[in-house]
Amino acid sequence: MVGVLLILQVVAMVGLGVWLFSRFDWNRALNITSGSGKINVQTIEGPWLEPLVRALLFVVYFLGPAILLLLAGLGFVLLRRRGWMLASVAQALIMLACLFFYGDSRPWFAYPLIAYCILMILFLNSRSVREVVHRRRLTPEEARPEIAHGE
Repeated sequence: MVGVLLILQVVAMVGLGVWLFSRFDWNRALNITSGSGKINVQTIEGPWLEPLVRALLFVVYFLGPAILLLLAGLGFVLLRRRGWMLASVAQALIMLACLFFYGDSRPWFAYPLIAYCILMILFLNSRSVREVVHRRRLTPEEARPEIAHGE
């Protein structure tokens, strides 16, 4: 369950990145001309470059935590117990990135991302998840007293 929630968070973050890049109008910002076998590309300065800057900052801030989340999610799904520390660190990095990204642009998605990170950290630190993650196999010598006492 934890792995699926982490992978769902990665999908949501990738979707936000795609949405930010789709808001940028490439035709207004780039002047592409072709002639005599050459293609010339010029950037045109203007206020329409702000969405591109915002999208690039999103990638810079959130690419690392998204990769950590993907690895943690796959660790939980495929290896059952691996990935708890990666998931915790990724959640903290996402909240830190939201604070940095929030500065000038004040995006609407910062609040839901922070809220989801807080819920995931609480879920990762819940008793049931910690018992599964920190459970280790008992050696035969350690198992005998439990069996003898009926525990």
